[in-house]
Amino acid sequence: MIVISFILAGILILYFLYFPPIPRRKKVYDYAIVLGCPNRKDGSLCTSQIKRCELAMQAYQKGYYKTMVITGGANRNHYIESIEMNKYIQDRMAIPYILETKSKNTFENFEYSHELIKDASVLVISSQTHIKRACAICRKYFKDYSGIYYPEHRIKHITREFFARWIYIGNDLKKKSEKISLKK
Repeated sequence: MIVISFILAGILILYFLYFPPIPRRKKVYDYAIVLGCPNRKDGSLCTSQIKRCELAMQAYQKGYYKTMVITGGANRNHYIESIEMNKYIQDRMAIPYILETKSKNTFENFEYSHELIKDASVLVISSQTHIKRACAICRKYFKDYSGIYYPEHRIKHITREFFARWIYIGNDLKKKSEKISLKK
């Protein structure tokens, strides 16, 4: 029983080391990074894309950021996520923007965004289920960040994110062990 308790405690500590609380929003950020997700097969925006766009517009109206970076390439089809999401937003209101059109996943969203905006302050915009992992990746690229999200209660998304977080931890631990092996 004690061994199981230690193992569970170790798993919890590992989890909270990788996914600490998201820093509180404390000012106007230089950029909002609006994370993309794949369009439907016909090119229309999926529900998650629309919710992220709506949240980006609300945050801009509230003065949370100056310019948005919409991320996402053509992931599951030939529609470029960031371009389609930007059309949705610009049809409703004018917001200064930069499009990141190459990324295929959350890691690349931040990697390519960092290439575009360097070490600026950023506000990450995503779903409730995705925001913790997104901010965990964001902190590898940006020092000054926070995140906002819309509520997400779909079981499919919660389940997918549960596994994605543990895959993220496993991949990161593997990279760290490979670096240690190369130093020897």
